Amino acid sequence: MKKNKLKIIYIYLFAVIILVGIFLIVKKIEAPAKEEVKSNIIQEIPKPEIKIDENIKQESYMIKDYSLVVPKDSKGNKKVVLLTIDDGPSPRTKEIITILKKHNVKAIFFINGSNDKDHAGIIADTAKEGYIIGNHTWSHLDLKKEKDLTKIDKEITKNSELIKQITGSVPKFFRPPYGDITPYVKKFVKDNGMIFMNWSDAAKDWEKSTKDKNVFVGNVLKNLSPGAIILIHEHPWSLANLDSMLSSLEEKGYKFVDPKDIVE
Repeated sequence: MKKNKLKIIYIYLFAVIILVGIFLIVKKIEAPAKEEVKSNIIQEIPKPEIKIDENIKQESYMIKDYSLVVPKDSKGNKKVVLLTIDDGPSPRTKEIITILKKHNVKAIFFINGSNDKDHAGIIADTAKEGYIIGNHTWSHLDLKKEKDLTKIDKEITKNSELIKQITGSVPKFFRPPYGDITPYVKKFVKDNGMIFMNWSDAAKDWEKSTKDKNVFVGNVLKNLSPGAIILIHEHPWSLANLDSMLSSLEEKGYKFVDPKDIVE
């Protein structure tokens, strides 16, 4: 009897071992098949189609008649303006940049090198922030009234040398003080690889009446047109009214040209 019981137990254990073995073999065979099915499912999931808008491209601009900025491509966006800021550096330059960054606006800062002594480091900081430094002569000399050509040359070259020393690059743009143009200055500027630039619109912030925000902004809007090159200075009231001016231009649908996109 005892032998029969042991025999039954052995048979039972043997059967269990056989069944476990069969189960493990089947599982091992099925695993790769499942992985293959899973892999196929993953591969069959369609990837989202990414469409590239061919209309989104970096536009290039050029200066026309010394006072307008226009797209090089005739089909480019013409409802643009270029902001230029004269007579820095000053104690207000950094605050001006803060407002420009708020509106994501780039600009040209036309500086006078003679101001750098009292405001050391500001030109370098302005350039590091991605703004363009333009040549506005060393001491804001009226080049039209000056008869000494050597002095004119020095006013321009000395300022260019300072800008290169600070930023590592020669200035790309030149603006004469008071906007006064002479054939000699135009040729000298061109021979020195700079683009001559005046303006077509201004806040007229040299007038005390522009301390009033409505007058300041109104002056700009009065002469506003596509391609306008806008002139302001680094006066305290110009700083105070800058935010309102930029908002007004944005509300009218104007875009601001990055000076780095001006090619000629």
